[in-house]
Amino acid sequence: MNDTLVSASLMFLVPATLLFGAHGVAQGRGMKLLICLLGAGVAGLWLYRVWFWTGLTLVDRHTALGLAGLYGAAWLVTLLAQLRSLVGPGGDGRRY
Repeated sequence: MNDTLVSASLMFLVPATLLFGAHGVAQGRGMKLLICLLGAGVAGLWLYRVWFWTGLTLVDRHTALGLAGLYGAAWLVTLLAQLRSLVGPGGDGRRY
């Protein structure tokens, strides 16, 4: 695998992983939502960077896009769950 691609992927993988941990320990709904937005942003930047990278082999591109896409999908699901909890029953974020 391209060494530059590995380094660039690590540049995005480390913050995305740390944000998952931060989301797990965050107490307030607002903080969780903010962390979800940051995670989705990091994953989006990662996808953008790999998508427009020139000179990658097809295997390297698909591997990096798969990894970035996996994180992007996980953050999207997490973000949608946070948004759903904010507009759930009662509208104040409480379930019941």
